[in-house]
Order: sequence, then structure tokens, then C-alpha cells
Amino acid sequence: MHAGLPKYIPVNLKHIETAGFQEGDEVSLETLKEKGLINPSGRERKLPLKVNMLLDLNYNPNATSSAKEKLEAASCSLTVLPGRKKWVKPSVAKNLARAEEYFAKKRAASSSDPTSA
Repeated sequence: MHAGLPKYIPVNLKHIETAGFQEGDEVSLETLKEKGLINPSGRERKLPLKVNMLLDLNYNPNATSSAKEKLEAASCSLTVLPGRKKWVKPSVAKNLARAEEYFAKKRAASSSDPTSA
């Protein structure tokens, strides 16, 4: 039953920004509880806090690195998690690989053919 329980208390960065924290204020379980963003009770009081940065799907990787630099300058740690690979059936994966190979050959043939321009 413990496998599905969270190992941290998640909080979105945008909710922290709208909660009214001033520059230099400490963001902790106690301050978030005072602002009404979370209600840690029981085992949650001992869990670490995880701040989620919701980024646009078409995000700029440089923006992530600049955000990381700013957070590390403020003595915070930032871990960028890789996205999950979508599972596809083996037969579909095989067909996708064949299609990619076919179009790669076609692109190579068209780029080497001087009459295609």
C-alpha cells in the first residue's frame, strides 16, 4: 500500500508566486501552511517539499538553464527530469523505424540529386 504514496509534498511555483511571498522570504512547510497552500498532517509533516515549475511544452532549453542558475545562486537545487517515453507496440515501433529509414534514404537521394533543385 505504500508504493502509491508520495515521497514528497508537491507545490506549484505559480501558487507560491501568487501566495504573496516577498523577496527574501523563506519558503518552507511552515510558511506554506501559514499561507494556506498546503495542509501537512500525519506522515506528510516529515516529507520534503517539492516545487514544480510548470513549463510550456514548447519551452526554450536556455530558459531552463537560466532558471537553474538563478535557483542555484539562491542556494536551491534543481533537478530537470526527463520526460517519459511513450510506450508503443513492438510492431508499431518496427514500422516507425522502417518509415524513418525510408524517408532518410529519400532525403539523402534528393539532396545528392542536382536536378531536384
